[in-house]
Amino acid sequence: MGFFVRLTVLCVAALPALAEAPTGWHPGAAELCLLPPYQSATTDAQRELRSLVADIEALAPGEDPLLGKLRSRGTAICVEDRPTVARGSYEVDSNLIALRASLGTGAKLLILIHELRHLDQYQRGFCPSTDYDMDEMARLTFMVEADAQAIATYYAWQLAKAGRPDAWEAVQAMPEYADVAASFARAVADGSSPEIAVAAAFDRWFVSPWRIETYRASACAAYLDRLDVTKRLRSYDPLPEGYFETLCRLPDGTPYRCDPPRPPD
Repeated sequence: MGFFVRLTVLCVAALPALAEAPTGWHPGAAELCLLPPYQSATTDAQRELRSLVADIEALAPGEDPLLGKLRSRGTAICVEDRPTVARGSYEVDSNLIALRASLGTGAKLLILIHELRHLDQYQRGFCPSTDYDMDEMARLTFMVEADAQAIATYYAWQLAKAGRPDAWEAVQAMPEYADVAASFARAVADGSSPEIAVAAAFDRWFVSPWRIETYRASACAAYLDRLDVTKRLRSYDPLPEGYFETLCRLPDGTPYRCDPPRPPD
């Protein structure tokens, strides 16, 4: 099974909002991508993507915080119809979120939320950098993936409560992430607040050796590729003290507890 995001880019300058289809990413982007302001949908792919956005919009009367970040950056949402191991990805260089075409509607919605959280993280400065040690970038990857999965699970639960259970059913059926959803559900059943349930989901992410090793390999490969491209010497600097203090926030700004893994000795 593929994983959610390909960590193949580092922090770059903010890109302008997409006014035209990103044909450099895909020659069929005009039919496969929903562009800002996310209203014009004339193809089947665009109508499906517009429906996913509408599901998130319907959760609350005001603007959803993650969709607000999407709109402020002008990021396209696209269907990826080419072979890929990733269920979805946030493509920073192309300023788009891609969702694998073969996924069901619930899985697409879940992964869209996951990638929206990565976009939010990126805008807050949580993105890979060769300024720091490679092991620190693996630790950063663990943190942003655990946070994105916990927040996506929270949204899926909210959607299920609102009568749209597809995303919740999708995460429960994913063998790599069903345990994260189960930890969240147990916390809710025990009467915990959303921030405590999200913290339980976050903690559960680190229990899986598969998740740790998969994302470690992805992060390290991307780091080494970037060093090769830029011809930079490898850094051994640690992340700044307190770097993760502002990462773990619900979309409304409420903090939740998240303990980062220990840095390498």
